[in-house]
Amino acid sequence: MRRATETGRWVLAVALAGPIAFAGCHRHVASAADCRAVLDRLVDLELEESGYRDAALAVRWRAELARRFESDLSRCETLHVRDDLAGCLGTARSSEEIAHRCVE
Repeated sequence: MRRATETGRWVLAVALAGPIAFAGCHRHVASAADCRAVLDRLVDLELEESGYRDAALAVRWRAELARRFESDLSRCETLHVRDDLAGCLGTARSSEEIAHRCVE
């Protein structure tokens, strides 16, 4: 009976460790450049949704929001992002998609 209990615990440990280990794969701690890329993509999405297509306006908004949210950008560097962050940001069509798929 004791052998069956030990085997059961081992199987349970492997079953729990597998998904946990897999969830951490292909992610890294965000760099300052990663955080800035996320902010830039969020600005682009917001401007698109608002109907603005002016590239100069996007540049100004990126600079303004980077200044305004400087402390948030530094806190972002504690988050985990996908290793293919650029690809994920490029295919994201909403801020919710960025939050749920690209940033942990």
